[in-house]
Amino acid sequence: MRCPECDSEIPAQVSLCLHCGAMVEKTQPSRAAGRSEPGTRASRPASAFRLRTAFLWSLGLVLLLLLGISAGVYLGVRQGEHDRVQRLTEEAERHYQRGLARLDQGNYELAQAEFEYALKLDPSHPLAGEGIAEAEAQRQAVPVPTESPEEPITHDLFRQAEAHYGAERWQDAAATLTSLRQLDPDYERERVEEMLFESRYRAGMALLDDDDFELGIFFLDRAVALRPLDEEATTQRRLAMRYLEALNYWAIDWEECIERFEEIRREAPDYKDAFGRLHQAHVRYAEAWAAQGEMCQAADQYSEALSLLRTGTIEAKQAEAAEACRAATPTPAPGLVDTTPITRTALPPGFSTGRLAYPVYDTAGGIYSVYGVFADGRVEKLVSGADQPMWMWHGDALGFRDRVTPAISLLPAMGERTRPLVGGSSVAWPTFSPDGQRMAYAEMDSEGTWQIYIVPTDGSDEPRHHATGRGPVWGPTGLLAWTGCEADAPDVCGIFLDNPDDGTPGTRVSGSGNDISLSWAPGGNQVAYMSDHTGNWEIYIYDLGGGFRQLTDNSAADGLPAWSPDGSGIAFVSNRGDGWGIYLMGPGGEDPRPVLSLGANLPNWTMQRLSWAP
Repeated sequence: MRCPECDSEIPAQVSLCLHCGAMVEKTQPSRAAGRSEPGTRASRPASAFRLRTAFLWSLGLVLLLLLGISAGVYLGVRQGEHDRVQRLTEEAERHYQRGLARLDQGNYELAQAEFEYALKLDPSHPLAGEGIAEAEAQRQAVPVPTESPEEPITHDLFRQAEAHYGAERWQDAAATLTSLRQLDPDYERERVEEMLFESRYRAGMALLDDDDFELGIFFLDRAVALRPLDEEATTQRRLAMRYLEALNYWAIDWEECIERFEEIRREAPDYKDAFGRLHQAHVRYAEAWAAQGEMCQAADQYSEALSLLRTGTIEAKQAEAAEACRAATPTPAPGLVDTTPITRTALPPGFSTGRLAYPVYDTAGGIYSVYGVFADGRVEKLVSGADQPMWMWHGDALGFRDRVTPAISLLPAMGERTRPLVGGSSVAWPTFSPDGQRMAYAEMDSEGTWQIYIVPTDGSDEPRHHATGRGPVWGPTGLLAWTGCEADAPDVCGIFLDNPDDGTPGTRVSGSGNDISLSWAPGGNQVAYMSDHTGNWEIYIYDLGGGFRQLTDNSAADGLPAWSPDGSGIAFVSNRGDGWGIYLMGPGGEDPRPVLSLGANLPNWTMQRLSWAP
């Protein structure tokens, strides 16, 4: 099996690509020999980065040059994410088309499998769900031939189909004719095929006219299996697809949503409510910018809305935003520390010790930032354009993945400037030795494989390769843990534990390459991690003394565990509530409760992490 994102070879039992982090097909994990496993039970950056400056003219040119360099790097990261999403979308469409072919061959189980895989690759695919429903319906509807020579069932089906066809009940006619073809492919072949194409065509066009886009496109796609569509149907299908794609980005990625509706307006200005949607998208995008305090960007979007439709309310908002923009001070360069506190009225419930660093996705800006919640009640943005935070074991320093530079960087202390430790666009997951003198991290090589390196934090030596794997985390006793595969058996994967100073290879202690996001208990005797053994992401514990325990059991996704510094609890991320949030539970999984909201979006969340320190 190969990864749909980077085309790397994927071990048979793995559902998360070990090379690039993409989701792939899931199967049950194998057990590690001699170990007990847990019991098995039944994202695109999309903002236009504009900067405002009111500095003195002598300093303005220098600032613009520096910001131009940073923006260029950021746009490169953005393009890479765009390409990744595009590859997944194209692969999902290929499986969708295979499902259509299977349907027309009467292979309904294989058709359903193709549609389900398309939906796994692209959960927003507008048509795969219709395919699954159709495959299930056809499996249940195929009649069983009887031994009645006077009244063969094929004759009866044909008469039923003609009745539906004559009454212009196109969907009923299409379903009956499909059943007839499955029962006897040669029965009145030419007439049945003619009626079937016409029924699918007419049903599809009628559904599109009634704004039932998903089902309408699906019927037209099934008609294409018999013969090409005419120009009118081809145009209507294309417009409907663009409309659905635009709606998929509504309130998630306003820039992309606007671009899609603008394409529709250029081709068919009067199509459905696309014009009104485009106007409203500019308004909503402006409001999102204003909520972030970015009034120049808000003013630009209000102006775009006014160019489509002028209203007194929007004119007033545009003038207000433009005035605020003129009076604003320059925006700091990305990557500089922003320690402006977020106002809080009370401590997060259950949080009473240490400091927890966590990623937050800015939908308007299209990029992550790292925040921190402290036991004294403060919640602060620690660094912008960053994710994968990791505190040093002692002191105030925070490591993180800098998505703007790009690099792994260090924030020495609150209020200080960050400094890069290791550069590169594919470096990830920094973690520090107990004494803080060394850092381990992962970097993807030219073959698309994650490799783990160790480097002095003071930069006194070059990085040293340590192992093949991803997601390293250094424990308080000096052991290093990561997720990887056996060197001589690339399909045998799991969690590895190792003393990086004894010169011997690490030992694999679990049996799935999807055992990821590791977190050491403060005593160094347990490792919390997330896995999808049950088909859903849950949190587990591996005890170094032997044995595994499952801590969460919820239909939502639970993951990214982080031990509290006193061992009294575990923080984790879940979408079990209204959107994503940080939850806290006891060390045995008891009493899970919400701590902080992370908003509606957490793209590529399995690549993130939480970090909790004293």
